[in-house]
Amino acid sequence: MPKININMQWLIPLATAVWGVWTWAVDRERERDRERARISALYVNPFLSACEDLQSRIYSILESDGLPSLRKRYPSGSYAEETLYLIVRFFGWAVAVERHGRYTQDPVVMQSGSAVRHAFSVSSSVQQVGPFNFFQPEQKALGKLVMTTVDGEHGAEPETISYYEFNKLLALPPLSESESLSETLEALRSAEDAKSLPGRSRLAEVQNHLVDLVGYVEGKEGYTLFQGERKKCRLSAL
Repeated sequence: MPKININMQWLIPLATAVWGVWTWAVDRERERDRERARISALYVNPFLSACEDLQSRIYSILESDGLPSLRKRYPSGSYAEETLYLIVRFFGWAVAVERHGRYTQDPVVMQSGSAVRHAFSVSSSVQQVGPFNFFQPEQKALGKLVMTTVDGEHGAEPETISYYEFNKLLALPPLSESESLSETLEALRSAEDAKSLPGRSRLAEVQNHLVDLVGYVEGKEGYTLFQGERKKCRLSAL
Protein backbone atom coordinates (compact mmCIF):
# COMPACT_ATOMS: atom_id res chain seq x y z
CA MET A 1 0.00 0.00 0.00
CA PRO A 2 2.71 2.56 0.83
CA LYS A 3 4.28 1.99 -2.61
CA ILE A 4 0.97 2.69 -4.29
CA ASN A 5 0.62 5.94 -2.34
CA ILE A 6 4.13 7.04 -3.33
CA ASN A 7 3.38 6.31 -6.99
CA MET A 8 0.12 8.22 -6.73
CA GLN A 9 2.00 11.19 -5.30
CA TRP A 10 4.10 11.30 -8.47
CA LEU A 11 1.18 10.56 -10.78
CA ILE A 12 -1.05 13.40 -9.63
CA PRO A 13 1.37 16.28 -10.41
CA LEU A 14 2.34 14.55 -13.66
CA ALA A 15 -1.30 14.30 -14.71
CA THR A 16 -1.83 17.92 -13.71
CA ALA A 17 1.13 18.99 -15.84
CA VAL A 18 -0.09 16.96 -18.82
CA TRP A 19 -3.56 18.43 -18.44
CA GLY A 20 -2.11 21.93 -18.28
CA VAL A 21 -0.06 21.41 -21.45
CA TRP A 22 -3.04 19.92 -23.27
CA THR A 23 -5.41 22.73 -22.32
CA TRP A 24 -2.74 25.31 -23.31
CA ALA A 25 -2.37 23.60 -26.70
CA VAL A 26 -6.14 23.56 -27.19
CA ASP A 27 -6.41 27.24 -26.27
CA ARG A 28 -3.58 28.10 -28.68
CA GLU A 29 -5.25 26.18 -31.48
CA ARG A 30 -8.54 27.94 -30.81
CA GLU A 31 -6.73 31.25 -30.84
CA ARG A 32 -5.13 30.38 -34.17
CA ASP A 33 -8.53 29.33 -35.55
CA ARG A 34 -10.03 32.65 -34.45
CA GLU A 35 -7.18 34.55 -36.07
CA ARG A 36 -7.54 32.57 -39.31
CA ALA A 37 -11.28 33.30 -39.31
CA ARG A 38 -10.60 36.99 -38.69
CA ILE A 39 -8.07 37.22 -41.52
CA SER A 40 -10.43 35.37 -43.85
CA ALA A 41 -13.28 37.72 -43.01
CA LEU A 42 -11.15 40.85 -43.38
CA TYR A 43 -9.01 40.01 -46.40
CA VAL A 44 -9.34 36.58 -47.99
CA ASN A 45 -13.10 36.47 -48.59
CA PRO A 46 -13.30 39.99 -50.12
CA PHE A 47 -10.23 39.24 -52.23
CA LEU A 48 -11.73 36.00 -53.53
CA SER A 49 -15.00 37.80 -54.26
CA ALA A 50 -13.17 40.52 -56.21
CA CYS A 51 -11.24 37.93 -58.23
CA GLU A 52 -14.34 35.83 -58.92
CA ASP A 53 -16.51 38.78 -59.95
CA LEU A 54 -13.86 40.06 -62.37
CA GLN A 55 -13.03 36.72 -63.97
CA SER A 56 -16.73 35.93 -64.33
CA ARG A 57 -17.45 39.26 -66.02
CA ILE A 58 -14.53 38.83 -68.43
CA TYR A 59 -15.60 35.28 -69.27
CA SER A 60 -19.16 36.46 -69.90
CA ILE A 61 -17.96 39.22 -72.23
CA LEU A 62 -15.50 37.10 -74.22
CA GLU A 63 -17.16 33.68 -74.25
CA SER A 64 -20.88 34.10 -73.59
CA ASP A 65 -21.95 36.94 -75.89
CA GLY A 66 -21.84 39.16 -72.84
CA LEU A 67 -21.60 42.60 -74.43
CA PRO A 68 -24.93 42.44 -76.31
CA SER A 69 -26.58 41.03 -73.19
CA LEU A 70 -25.12 43.75 -70.98
CA ARG A 71 -26.13 46.43 -73.49
CA LYS A 72 -29.67 45.12 -73.51
CA ARG A 73 -29.87 45.10 -69.73
CA TYR A 74 -28.12 48.47 -69.32
CA PRO A 75 -29.15 50.57 -72.34
CA SER A 76 -27.55 53.62 -70.72
CA GLY A 77 -24.14 51.97 -71.11
CA SER A 78 -23.50 51.87 -67.38
CA TYR A 79 -22.22 48.28 -67.70
CA ALA A 80 -18.95 49.86 -68.88
CA GLU A 81 -18.47 51.72 -65.59
CA GLU A 82 -19.52 48.62 -63.67
CA THR A 83 -16.91 46.49 -65.47
CA LEU A 84 -14.26 49.11 -64.82
CA TYR A 85 -15.25 49.12 -61.15
CA LEU A 86 -14.67 45.34 -60.97
CA ILE A 87 -11.18 45.83 -62.38
CA VAL A 88 -10.28 48.61 -59.96
CA ARG A 89 -11.78 46.74 -57.00
CA PHE A 90 -9.45 43.83 -57.79
CA PHE A 91 -6.47 46.22 -57.75
CA GLY A 92 -7.48 47.35 -54.28
CA TRP A 93 -7.89 43.92 -52.72
CA ALA A 94 -4.76 42.58 -54.42
CA VAL A 95 -2.68 45.17 -52.57
CA ALA A 96 -4.48 44.43 -49.28
CA VAL A 97 -3.90 40.66 -49.48
CA GLU A 98 -0.24 41.10 -50.33
CA ARG A 99 0.28 43.25 -47.23
CA HIS A 100 -1.93 41.52 -44.67
CA GLY A 101 -2.81 37.95 -43.73
CA ARG A 102 -1.26 34.58 -44.35
CA TYR A 103 -0.69 34.94 -48.10
CA THR A 104 1.80 37.78 -47.89
CA GLN A 105 4.68 35.37 -48.55
CA ASP A 106 2.86 32.62 -50.43
CA PRO A 107 4.86 32.15 -53.67
CA VAL A 108 1.88 30.91 -55.70
CA VAL A 109 -0.34 33.83 -54.71
CA MET A 110 2.47 36.30 -55.31
CA GLN A 111 3.27 34.79 -58.71
CA SER A 112 -0.35 34.58 -59.87
CA GLY A 113 -1.15 38.07 -58.62
CA SER A 114 1.92 39.42 -60.37
CA ALA A 115 0.85 37.66 -63.58
CA VAL A 116 -2.55 39.39 -63.48
CA ARG A 117 -0.97 42.80 -62.92
CA HIS A 118 1.57 42.15 -65.65
CA ALA A 119 -1.17 41.23 -68.13
CA PHE A 120 -2.91 44.53 -67.43
CA SER A 121 0.30 46.53 -67.74
CA VAL A 122 2.35 44.86 -70.49
CA SER A 123 2.57 46.39 -73.94
CA SER A 124 3.60 44.26 -76.92
CA SER A 125 2.86 43.78 -80.61
CA VAL A 126 -0.28 41.86 -79.61
CA GLN A 127 -1.31 43.92 -76.58
CA GLN A 128 -0.91 47.60 -77.39
CA VAL A 129 -1.33 50.56 -75.10
CA GLY A 130 -5.04 51.31 -75.02
CA PRO A 131 -8.18 49.83 -73.47
CA PHE A 132 -7.63 47.69 -70.35
CA ASN A 133 -3.97 48.76 -70.22
CA PHE A 134 -3.09 50.03 -66.74
CA PHE A 135 0.56 50.39 -65.85
CA GLN A 136 1.42 49.22 -62.37
CA PRO A 137 1.79 52.67 -60.71
CA GLU A 138 -1.74 53.48 -61.89
CA GLN A 139 -3.00 50.09 -60.72
CA LYS A 140 -1.74 50.84 -57.21
CA ALA A 141 -3.12 54.37 -57.27
CA LEU A 142 -6.55 53.18 -58.42
CA GLY A 143 -6.53 50.39 -55.83
CA LYS A 144 -5.76 52.81 -52.99
CA LEU A 145 -8.42 55.21 -54.21
CA VAL A 146 -11.25 52.69 -53.85
CA MET A 147 -10.11 51.26 -50.50
CA THR A 148 -11.50 52.63 -47.27
CA THR A 149 -12.14 51.46 -43.70
CA VAL A 150 -15.38 50.90 -41.80
CA ASP A 151 -16.18 50.07 -38.17
CA GLY A 152 -17.07 46.41 -37.85
CA GLU A 153 -16.88 43.31 -35.71
CA HIS A 154 -13.08 43.33 -35.85
CA GLY A 155 -12.65 47.08 -35.32
CA ALA A 156 -11.50 49.15 -38.29
CA GLU A 157 -12.09 46.84 -41.27
CA PRO A 158 -10.85 47.34 -44.86
CA GLU A 159 -13.55 47.78 -47.49
CA THR A 160 -13.96 49.10 -51.00
CA ILE A 161 -16.19 52.04 -51.80
CA SER A 162 -19.44 51.17 -53.54
CA TYR A 163 -19.91 51.16 -57.30
CA TYR A 164 -22.10 54.25 -56.97
CA GLU A 165 -19.38 56.16 -55.12
CA PHE A 166 -16.83 55.05 -57.70
CA ASN A 167 -19.11 56.23 -60.49
CA LYS A 168 -19.20 59.71 -58.96
CA LEU A 169 -15.40 59.79 -58.77
CA LEU A 170 -15.15 58.95 -62.47
CA ALA A 171 -16.62 62.33 -63.29
CA LEU A 172 -13.99 64.18 -61.25
CA PRO A 173 -10.22 64.65 -61.59
CA PRO A 174 -7.97 62.75 -61.49
CA LEU A 175 -10.09 59.86 -62.83
CA SER A 176 -11.85 62.00 -65.43
CA GLU A 177 -8.41 62.90 -66.85
CA SER A 178 -7.14 59.31 -67.12
CA GLU A 179 -6.64 58.15 -70.71
CA SER A 180 -6.59 54.48 -69.73
CA LEU A 181 -9.96 54.77 -67.97
CA SER A 182 -11.64 56.72 -70.77
CA GLU A 183 -10.28 54.36 -73.45
CA THR A 184 -11.51 51.35 -71.50
CA LEU A 185 -14.99 52.80 -71.07
CA GLU A 186 -15.20 53.76 -74.74
CA ALA A 187 -14.09 50.29 -75.87
CA LEU A 188 -16.75 48.60 -73.75
CA ARG A 189 -19.49 50.92 -75.02
CA SER A 190 -18.60 50.93 -78.70
CA ALA A 191 -17.67 47.28 -79.38
CA GLU A 192 -20.53 45.31 -80.89
CA ASP A 193 -19.26 41.99 -79.57
CA ALA A 194 -16.16 40.30 -78.16
CA LYS A 195 -14.49 39.96 -81.55
CA SER A 196 -14.54 43.71 -82.08
CA LEU A 197 -13.46 44.57 -78.52
CA PRO A 198 -10.01 46.18 -78.40
CA GLY A 199 -7.82 44.66 -75.72
CA ARG A 200 -9.69 41.34 -75.71
CA SER A 201 -6.45 39.32 -75.73
CA ARG A 202 -5.31 41.17 -72.63
CA LEU A 203 -8.59 40.43 -70.87
CA ALA A 204 -8.40 36.75 -71.79
CA GLU A 205 -4.93 36.48 -70.28
CA VAL A 206 -6.06 38.29 -67.13
CA GLN A 207 -9.03 35.94 -66.76
CA ASN A 208 -6.84 32.84 -67.13
CA HIS A 209 -4.51 33.99 -64.37
CA LEU A 210 -7.45 34.91 -62.13
CA VAL A 211 -8.91 31.42 -62.48
CA ASP A 212 -5.58 29.93 -61.41
CA LEU A 213 -5.33 32.35 -58.50
CA VAL A 214 -8.85 31.78 -57.21
CA GLY A 215 -8.56 28.01 -57.57
CA TYR A 216 -5.36 27.91 -55.55
CA VAL A 217 -6.61 30.10 -52.69
CA GLU A 218 -9.93 28.23 -52.54
CA GLY A 219 -7.98 24.98 -52.29
CA LYS A 220 -6.00 26.35 -49.36
CA GLU A 221 -9.12 27.72 -47.65
CA GLY A 222 -11.23 24.60 -48.22
CA TYR A 223 -14.27 26.26 -49.79
CA THR A 224 -15.32 27.74 -53.12
CA LEU A 225 -17.36 30.73 -54.22
CA PHE A 226 -18.31 29.11 -57.52
CA GLN A 227 -20.84 26.39 -58.24
CA GLY A 228 -19.96 24.19 -61.18
CA GLU A 229 -16.86 24.21 -63.35
CA ARG A 230 -14.92 27.46 -63.61
CA LYS A 231 -13.74 27.83 -67.21
CA LYS A 232 -10.97 29.80 -68.83
CA CYS A 233 -11.25 32.08 -71.85
CA ARG A 234 -9.72 30.75 -75.05
CA LEU A 235 -6.39 32.46 -75.67
CA SER A 236 -5.72 31.04 -79.14
CA ALA A 237 -9.06 32.22 -80.50
CA LEU A 238 -8.31 35.82 -79.58
